[in-house]
Amino acid sequence: MNRFPLYPPPLKKGDTLSIIAPAGQLKDLEAFSKGICILKEMGFSVKFPKDLWPGQDYLADSDKNRADELNKMFGDPEINGLIMMRGGYGCLRMMDRIDLKQIIRNPKIIVGFSDISILQNYLYEKIGMVSLHGPVVTSLHKCSNGALESFYHCLTGAWHSPVKPPKIEILRQGPTSSGPLVGGNLASMVTLLGTSYDFNWEGKIVLLEDIDEPPYRIDRMLTQLFLAGKMQNISGLILGDFSISSYIDEIEKLRYSEQIWTRVLELSAHSAYPVWANFPFGHCPENTAFPLGASATMEKSKTRLVFT
Repeated sequence: MNRFPLYPPPLKKGDTLSIIAPAGQLKDLEAFSKGICILKEMGFSVKFPKDLWPGQDYLADSDKNRADELNKMFGDPEINGLIMMRGGYGCLRMMDRIDLKQIIRNPKIIVGFSDISILQNYLYEKIGMVSLHGPVVTSLHKCSNGALESFYHCLTGAWHSPVKPPKIEILRQGPTSSGPLVGGNLASMVTLLGTSYDFNWEGKIVLLEDIDEPPYRIDRMLTQLFLAGKMQNISGLILGDFSISSYIDEIEKLRYSEQIWTRVLELSAHSAYPVWANFPFGHCPENTAFPLGASATMEKSKTRLVFT
């Protein structure tokens, strides 16, 4: 299999995005419709199943059908890119059915986050394909203008611009560090431990984010990653949005974030790599799109993330 970076062709106005559902069931039809309108306003054509997806429980469809949908879209010459309908849960159940050879022959942009990060890291680890860690269709209507601009620029190939968030927290300065950008949703990364889909974090810049997890669960997941040896030899760590939707008070939100930041520093106390927090990605309106799998540098002098 190809292990060098595999960059899918960028999109242009008029290209067709296929909406697929490799994970959770469609629960919010209004959010789905609003997301489609945003994609069309950006100048893209949109394709999705006429009858949507028949899932009756927490999955959009059977494992076979979800994998077949993905494989079919990579083989369809009329489709230029794939955006996920939503995250949720399900990617782990259908990865053994993915046709990697088909994807190598016809690389296309894949966009998503949360549970989708399992699929994205798998494709990078197996065939070196770079994807976009960014909004799904049902989250587009909640995105800030800045997030939508980032999303569009990444889709159309302008993903090389440095990212310098105004409210970044430098938890540990560390040296200027470089490496492929991997990771994503914390709970999803933990589910890979002990499976054949786990991947090497050594020398990588790791992204982590999550939502609606109480502090003890975040602590447990971070501790498990550390005890599994995942956090010791990475190049850098970037923490995105960690929030609980029921937290309204800003002081409560800050206290929650600081608990997480403190635990990360405790676990990585014997490491020198940089740790940045409050980066705008994850389950938040400022969900900045990133090229997952691309080579990146955490620049110490300018406190920005640069892609090469």
